[in-house]
Amino acid sequence: MILYRVQIELKSPLVTALKGDTIWGHVAWGVANNEGDEGIKSFLQDCKGESPSFVVSSAFPAGFICKRIPELEERKENLSKDDYAKIKQRKKEKYEKASDYLDVEDVQGDGKNVFIENTVTHNTISRFTNTVEEGGLYSVEELWSEKGKEKFDFYVLSSYTKDRVQQLCTWAFENGFGADSSVGKGNIEVLSVNEVKPKFHGSKYMALSPFVVPNMSEIEDLRADIFIRSGKIGGSFANCISPWKKTVVLYNEGAVFTFEKPLQYIGKLLENVHTDSRICQSGFSIVIPIE
Repeated sequence: MILYRVQIELKSPLVTALKGDTIWGHVAWGVANNEGDEGIKSFLQDCKGESPSFVVSSAFPAGFICKRIPELEERKENLSKDDYAKIKQRKKEKYEKASDYLDVEDVQGDGKNVFIENTVTHNTISRFTNTVEEGGLYSVEELWSEKGKEKFDFYVLSSYTKDRVQQLCTWAFENGFGADSSVGKGNIEVLSVNEVKPKFHGSKYMALSPFVVPNMSEIEDLRADIFIRSGKIGGSFANCISPWKKTVVLYNEGAVFTFEKPLQYIGKLLENVHTDSRICQSGFSIVIPIE
């Protein structure tokens, strides 16, 4: 399979983070909306089994990827204030230069967080009456770019042609991305798709999006953060009786592990995550050698 870098431009605030499993879900909806039932059946079938045809990373500021989970540092005594300040600063850093691991052009900048959080209050709407519920207010955090229009990179590992990859990514964002896309949030444009290659060929890997591990006995030295994903279905399924998927636990991007054989991805497509058996959840991630 070929690894591609997809560069996108964010033209509005976001409500939903650009996580790999969510991007993959939008790709699937794009196929369903443009190619119908037969198209999405074929796409999902291609993504099942031992060699999924379309694996997506999370999105990162242009020229950067996620920071790998560091090795545990030996505890030291008599640290100065400057030492503590450096440790604290390292923990705040979220990204590393992609050019350290992939054959992409180097960039200027420090890869610091590019978003400003803005709290917005909404009314709660009853699904049964389609009216505002009395006293039903809730708030969401919108992510506003500090620079206005902001470019991001995400990566696609695929057996499809470059043109097909670009088409699927364009369809994924044609109706907006994530929550509140109907009112202009998540307006994203695909700028380019280009093939890239990893710089290393070692046995230590880093994951670029959330994933599951089907067989823990196959990997060693896993260092990872986990989080709980309580996904919600959208599109034509949004008004069904139960819009929520079953809760799953995922390892987060930046996870590091050892695998002795050449590897391009880890994880699998998760099935049976909803009462409707057609609904699936991305549980696979692109991995790149880091040493």
